[in-house]
Amino acid sequence: MRIAASYIPIFVARIGSGASAFLVVKLASGGNLEAGVVLASYPFLEAIGAFIAGRWSDTLGRKKTLVIGYVVRSVAMLLLAWAFYTRGTPWLEALLNGVIGLTTAFILTSSLAMATDLTEVRNRGLGMGGFEFINLGSYGVGYLLGSALYSALRGPSAYLAVALFTAAATPLFARFLSETRPAAPEEGRLLFSVLPPSALALLPVWFALTSIIGMAMYAPRVLRVGDAGHGAVQHIVGRLGENLVVGLLFIGALALLGAGAIIFGRLADRWGRVRTFRLGLVGGLAALAVLNVALHVGLGPVEAIAVTAPLLFLTSAIGPSILALIGDEADIRYRGTVMGIYSVVLGLGIGFGSLLSGMVATVFRSSEINGLAAAALAVYASMTAVHIALSRTYNLAIRDTAAIRAG
Repeated sequence: MRIAASYIPIFVARIGSGASAFLVVKLASGGNLEAGVVLASYPFLEAIGAFIAGRWSDTLGRKKTLVIGYVVRSVAMLLLAWAFYTRGTPWLEALLNGVIGLTTAFILTSSLAMATDLTEVRNRGLGMGGFEFINLGSYGVGYLLGSALYSALRGPSAYLAVALFTAAATPLFARFLSETRPAAPEEGRLLFSVLPPSALALLPVWFALTSIIGMAMYAPRVLRVGDAGHGAVQHIVGRLGENLVVGLLFIGALALLGAGAIIFGRLADRWGRVRTFRLGLVGGLAALAVLNVALHVGLGPVEAIAVTAPLLFLTSAIGPSILALIGDEADIRYRGTVMGIYSVVLGLGIGFGSLLSGMVATVFRSSEINGLAAAALAVYASMTAVHIALSRTYNLAIRDTAAIRAG
């Protein structure tokens, strides 16, 4: 029951994040490149915030760090809604969106540390899969909510509604959430000094995945699902509207990944972390290759994603495997600091993907989606090569920690 309670803050936060991602890219001032900068400010500052959040969650406590993040985040979201109303400049929107990202790291890192505290080696894969399911699923719910609000309100009022929801939800969990461990010693232990050995080899793949998430977040700016689709897709778009269809497409993909995280999290406990990770690694490469071929032969985005779905499902094995591997090796006294790596790489990857998307959309003006798919494949393939090179060059063999500790 306590582990389920630890998921509630991230559930609420990610609904707001998902809705915000859709609305910010729609409401941001300026052209494609400026929208990419505004969108990227959130994850880049989230990465910086993870350095602070990891340390604070160990020394101040998980709950205090989480509540601080929620309060400041709510204020920043209300100010960003005001900026959209007053037609603020892109730099102001980027600044406020960055503050939201910075404080989201406090929520994400604290919640992940709590979930890790409340799991054991034998069921940590499932626990991390549950975290990924809530993280991705609630993000998808928020994304759909943002698309629905934008379809209904068509302006800053949609973002204001999301900001008010986040602010109102803050006391609901803060009252009932309990601390999961005592404070750590105040000695100076920073993020990279407490990372387990396997992290260096695993992080390039995590960076690739989060970069692709950043590209997906940017896609509504340029995605035209009705124009490129066939009869059935055009009929659905005509009934629901393009924005809502994009939201449904996004939540469908995230629901698939979230369900996969639960299944593959359990598989990581039973079959092994490393085997499960490698299954997801190959699945991701195959999924992006098939997506590019499908778009190249003329399928619309909806049809192309449908063809890719089975391989996309395999990709969901990566997240819980990496989190379980790192969580198994983390020193319990500094687990918040170690799990901060999740937000650091998440922020850097999404920020990079958002900026790259803005550049690709500027260059490939008539075929932005094809350009984004090709860029995603290039990033994933290159980071997979870096992962393999690091593992071989530095002999960073990724140990199956669950099997070692159970034996």
